[in-house]
Amino acid sequence: MDLVVLVGSFFAMLFLGFPIAFALLLSSLLYMVLYSSVPLIIIAQQLLKGVDSFTLLAIPFFVIAGCLMQGGGISKRIVDFAKKLVGWMPGGLAVVDIIASMIFAAMTGAGAATTAAVGGIMIPSMEEEGYDAGFASAVQAMGGIFGPIIPPSTLMVLYAVASGESVADMFLGGILPGLFLGLVLIVVVVAMCVRKGYKGSGTFNMKEAAKSLGSAIWALLAPVIILGGIYSGAFTPTEASAACCFYCLIVGLFIYKEMKWKDVLKTVYGGVKSAAGIMFIVAATQVFGWVITRAGIPQTIAKMFTESVSSPIVFMFAVCLILLVAGCFIDAVPALLIFAPIFCPTAQAYGINMVYFGVIMVIVLCIGLATPPVGINLYVASSVGGQPVHKIIPHLPMPLVAIAVGTIALILIPQITTLLPALTK
Repeated sequence: MDLVVLVGSFFAMLFLGFPIAFALLLSSLLYMVLYSSVPLIIIAQQLLKGVDSFTLLAIPFFVIAGCLMQGGGISKRIVDFAKKLVGWMPGGLAVVDIIASMIFAAMTGAGAATTAAVGGIMIPSMEEEGYDAGFASAVQAMGGIFGPIIPPSTLMVLYAVASGESVADMFLGGILPGLFLGLVLIVVVVAMCVRKGYKGSGTFNMKEAAKSLGSAIWALLAPVIILGGIYSGAFTPTEASAACCFYCLIVGLFIYKEMKWKDVLKTVYGGVKSAAGIMFIVAATQVFGWVITRAGIPQTIAKMFTESVSSPIVFMFAVCLILLVAGCFIDAVPALLIFAPIFCPTAQAYGINMVYFGVIMVIVLCIGLATPPVGINLYVASSVGGQPVHKIIPHLPMPLVAIAVGTIALILIPQITTLLPALTK
């Protein structure tokens, strides 16, 4: 009965429209009042503990960096470079959208930021070239899922903190799966564009592509600084995120000169607001996770799986199915923080590589970013593209199936994920 109250009250509040952080806190509070004699001050202590981490500082820095990139002209130059590179292909602008999203993802680590930054440029461009507005918005919603998949990734930072894994190993583990899924999505989207009759824009010109690369080189150096600094040992992930903020500020102010000093405070404030919302959810999930652990849910689930499921692969598919459903109703950040402590002990009992397990968790939850009813990328793409969500959804099944099939391949071939982390050992 106590578990029914905890979980039932949480989902009831979600369906009633409570913000996710408040639903987590209030359901935890209700459980403790009814079934625990522990002093309620523990809630405040757990809230503080949830964000009292040097590693978690990377999240607000990456969010602020994304805002600085958008305001400083970095995202615009990335899109222009991608256009010159592949815009001539059939369905070229859709491919540009995905590639630009993947490049931007390698800088920010957030799905909504990627969708907004690239979509603000690409969706109108695609409409001007005759693309259906709903299809253009759908492509951008799917492109945005790479924000948390391709490192650096806020979700991977959170998983590393929740599971005790290395952030650097998680980032390395996400590189090849992210590129693989990007290629899968590009193939399917090109096929859809060919069927719809969407042609390329212009012809490939090496001179123009080289010129665009020269203009975008400062933007493209951002992921080199972030990932190169981490893997060379020059930075911790948190220090790399702070260095990225400083670098984007310098590029926007003094190199591209698209950001004025008066804009800096407003841009940073927007990033701080977004980061504050994420960190509040992180703190609230610490309380909820503490209550779940106290209630013995992880141990119960671990016992249930190990007694009824003998194969690690079957366990992986069962976890993916649960996360896929959860991702439709809960945002990826709280979903990861809720389910990682529940499933990680069982994954360890099966002898599953925890970096591989974490990357698969992140990918499956990111699919939820583009699925109704809670997919944040859908609503950002809808807002940026000026299209109602119901006109975007009909264009999503094929790309979603493509990503799902690609994810199945990653589950069955764990070496794609574990190769790069293993090379650094």
